[in-house]
Amino acid sequence: MSRPRIHIPADRWEPRLVLGDAERRHLVSVLRLGPGDRLEVFDGQGHVCRAELVRDGRQWLLSLGPRESRPDNLPEVRLGIALLKGKKLDAVVRMATEVGVTSIQIFTCARSVPKTDARRMQERIRRFETIASESARQSCRSSVPILQPPRSLEEVLSGDLPPFCAILHEGADGRTLSGLLTDAGPERLLLVGPEGGFTPGEVEKAGQRGFHIVRLDLPVLRAETAAVVAAALACLP
Repeated sequence: MSRPRIHIPADRWEPRLVLGDAERRHLVSVLRLGPGDRLEVFDGQGHVCRAELVRDGRQWLLSLGPRESRPDNLPEVRLGIALLKGKKLDAVVRMATEVGVTSIQIFTCARSVPKTDARRMQERIRRFETIASESARQSCRSSVPILQPPRSLEEVLSGDLPPFCAILHEGADGRTLSGLLTDAGPERLLLVGPEGGFTPGEVEKAGQRGFHIVRLDLPVLRAETAAVVAAALACLP
């Protein structure tokens, strides 16, 4: 049986780490661990350590062992996904974390249907961060994807870009993502649009910024499915 794991951010690591209520519930109430049981702690930045669960009066603590480096050894894949309806982004964040993306950028564009205010969006980002943390724990990753602050597509296109950038578009002329990735470097950015896809003008602007305009060479997929398939292809070494 694999050793239980828990994500604790690096800035909280100390030899005797006091658990928060949610962490205690997960280890003691959900996993049924007790004093003396051992587990693995990861910081979400590529480091892990062995730990022992300790009870001190009413407090539950972890006694941490030496920190070890354990990078995921995957390409640096940044996934940009347009704002989607309902809880579809929950599934994208969960599965994109499982396949190994480095960061997730949510953006708005012409065909983004849902509208939300800043407070509501911050609540959603916090939820996505929790989903990413839990998914990294379950998939035995040592790193947790960074959830970037929401931006517009225009801001993403004008921002800092890696050497390999691709935008998914059903009308791409012959070029497939899998075909181009064979010669791509380790830093990769993928943009996936909303239901209905990107407008011709948005695709043209991306092309002017050096983006490869590609398709998946698969049947027509939902936006959330396309995002996960594209991320999985890009995360292959």
